[in-house]
Amino acid sequence: MDKTYFEGQTAFLEDYQKVAKTAMTDQQVIDEVMEQLNKPIPDDQLVYILPSDQTVDGQAVRFPFRKELIAQDNEATVSTQFFYEGSPYEYAVVEDEQP
Repeated sequence: MDKTYFEGQTAFLEDYQKVAKTAMTDQQVIDEVMEQLNKPIPDDQLVYILPSDQTVDGQAVRFPFRKELIAQDNEATVSTQFFYEGSPYEYAVVEDEQP
């Protein structure tokens, strides 16, 4: 996939592949995510929800996102940009145990 639809896209796709039981192309996944993210949200929680029937363990999975309006140039062109806020920004810490 050459086009980036949102920041953190590669990390999202990696996280998605870990929990999804159905094999879809990256583009199909991104299309589904963007469709859900562009819908009006009543409670200001921007998430992509993978239904339980599509996950490996049978539990629905929520992928957190945020949305920002970004001014692109001096002509006041404003666009919406989405950011994946899931696990790519949380790094696991591995510690060596002391004997």
